[in-house]
Amino acid sequence: MMYEIHLYVPKTGRLTDAMIQWLYAHGQDPRQPEHFWPVRRLRPYVLARHMLRLDPTLIAVRGAVGEDVELHYPDPNMGIVLYVHDRGVIVFFPYMAYSVYSRVVLGICNVYIRHLYLAAGFWSYDPQLNTIAHAGDYRSMEETAVLMDMLMPRLLEQPNTGGLSDGR
Repeated sequence: MMYEIHLYVPKTGRLTDAMIQWLYAHGQDPRQPEHFWPVRRLRPYVLARHMLRLDPTLIAVRGAVGEDVELHYPDPNMGIVLYVHDRGVIVFFPYMAYSVYSRVVLGICNVYIRHLYLAAGFWSYDPQLNTIAHAGDYRSMEETAVLMDMLMPRLLEQPNTGGLSDGR
């Protein structure tokens, strides 16, 4: 199972619950007029190049749609992927037990999130916690770590979830 954090640049300078609700309701509809969108349009290739200047070890892969770009962390054991699309970035990483390893993964993700906030005003939305934050909000990352610690034992107990359980 993958954890995800969505990053957007709100047109008003602050991301709100109403904006997130609009994005969930209308974000997949390309017919929406630009002035309805609560977040800025991005150029995925430009943003991907910017992220590659921050971390040249990232591995760029063509995304699933249009000009989308996936940026993979070079260590596949970390499982970190930044999916850059025309309205934002989704940071993916695997659920893991609360440990030094999870702290390393969260720390790496926080570097990317903080950089995007400082460089371009990206705000984050964590759908697992239903939390909106800016990069200076370290409490949100701690809540993410605690959530993973609570959920990981349950995920490992469930058969056919890709966990370590043998299904017996």
